[in-house]
Amino acid sequence: MTTKVGAHRSKARWAGAAVLAAALGLSIGYLRAPGAPEPVRPARKASAPAAPPAAKRAASAAAESAKTPAGDPAPVIDGVEVEKSEVCAGEENLITVRAHTTNGTDDYLHSVIGGHTGSRVPLRIWPDADGSYEVPVISVFGQNNVMRQIEVPRYTVKACKPERLVAITHRLLPNTADEVELAARIVDVGIKDDPDARPFKPASYTWVFDDGESEETAAPFVTHSYERRPQTSLVSEFLLRVEVRGDAGEKLTGRALLQIPNVIFQNFAERGVVTLLATPMPRFPRQDGDGVVRQSFRLWHHRDAPVRIDTVTAVRHYIQASNSSPHEQASLGLAEIPPGQGVDVAVKLDTRGEPDVFTITYFLEGTTAEGHPARGTFSLMRPPPAPTKQSSIPVTEPVLLAKIKRARELLAQDFVTDEDIWRLEREGKMADLDGSPPRAPAR
Repeated sequence: MTTKVGAHRSKARWAGAAVLAAALGLSIGYLRAPGAPEPVRPARKASAPAAPPAAKRAASAAAESAKTPAGDPAPVIDGVEVEKSEVCAGEENLITVRAHTTNGTDDYLHSVIGGHTGSRVPLRIWPDADGSYEVPVISVFGQNNVMRQIEVPRYTVKACKPERLVAITHRLLPNTADEVELAARIVDVGIKDDPDARPFKPASYTWVFDDGESEETAAPFVTHSYERRPQTSLVSEFLLRVEVRGDAGEKLTGRALLQIPNVIFQNFAERGVVTLLATPMPRFPRQDGDGVVRQSFRLWHHRDAPVRIDTVTAVRHYIQASNSSPHEQASLGLAEIPPGQGVDVAVKLDTRGEPDVFTITYFLEGTTAEGHPARGTFSLMRPPPAPTKQSSIPVTEPVLLAKIKRARELLAQDFVTDEDIWRLEREGKMADLDGSPPRAPAR
């Protein structure tokens, strides 16, 4: 169902010692807790949907002045597509908004539908006991967050409920720029009141990442990298989809919209600067027995031609000092960064030779073939000291203690983290220790 609309005007984480500055020149924070949320009831009072901080500032400015800033006209909403004309309460209904700008700044368009970011949102509506609900609102933002709003076209929300739902959650993996972990959780809805209902036992999960790739897993989670996505707009959107097949052949499907801000695009579009990026390998630094921290980084960029490296400097940050060292000339042994996969460099920190140094940050400056400045930065960080009896709080809770021991055995590691235990829980390797759901890792 497609609704044509005219122009409507509206008033409208030091972050943990193990976390490394992995990306060159950017930090993308769209981290979400991995536990699947229960569906949220719409607000009782009409209000504008939640928007990014910049959008909130824009809305506040709009409240002070009814005039649109010169040169920044509000976007034009061309139409809203509603996937289904009728749904059960809590059933997904894909809402898609199409819009354009009148000043050629479509690259900056971004939307919020019913409080969820994105222009393609699988929306769920949970009516009140009397069947009423607040009509969701669509907000479309343009450059400098000028905004136009419209209500989602009405469709029928019936009193029925789906037997089960599949909720997808996503979170950014630590020490990555754009590697995301997706998790699927099956939520009993209408069937939870049926004592004779046959339990759903998942056998496989087929994930579609909306970038041309897919993957099948036996566990309810998967990781996927969006690192190489095109940087042609302010945000990139991916409509995630998972198909869960049960051991009896039944099938459940869930969707979620993943929106990733493109800081690389913004750096070039607004400042004319090409961003150089670094991917740490491995993700976390390791200190060898000789006291030397060694780590490699893959340096790369989004340009089609090599980027010449003109200068490399380094700054040392000290454990007990608030100030850092001056910029010092450094060498990474490269004259340029080729297009495509880029080039690998190895760096190290001798913790015995420099016992006061906590981290070394490298700054790169260069020039593209077209003459644009190119900049980037990455850091090599001293890992946190290994836990000892003297520096740690003893674990006395029996179940957690059992999980730690099992994780050490399964992973063949002397030390394990919350992240390790949480992953093993989701893989079902802790199921016999207790019946509690997987815990979210500490952050």
